[in-house]
Amino acid sequence: YLILDSLGIRRLPFRIVSCPTCGRCSVDLVKVAGEVEKQLGRLSRSLEGPLTPITVAVMGCVVNGPGEAREADVGLAAGKRGAVLFRGGRRLRGVSESRMARELVSEAGKIWKEGLIR
Repeated sequence: YLILDSLGIRRLPFRIVSCPTCGRCSVDLVKVAGEVEKQLGRLSRSLEGPLTPITVAVMGCVVNGPGEAREADVGLAAGKRGAVLFRGGRRLRGVSESRMARELVSEAGKIWKEGLIR
């Protein structure tokens, strides 16, 4: 599906952007990004229709993360005590590390259901 999506043949409803991690990353970002990918995959199966993909950012630090998360439709920037969730360039709320993936996917689903990006 990723190859078909990159060629524009079959569009996926979500596009995940994540940092490569570095020494500033204080959470297991690979695990969080994997969980986000898995949950978005399940959600994608229930979505229909032509669309513009929703960009979902999973960022690992407070240095570059907030800027990248603000640029996405929905994103999170992790820190030492959890993450900040962004939607449409605005800070929504802080979330605990254990709820990062769930909260991010929930917001992405809300964007889709509200029809803000299609």
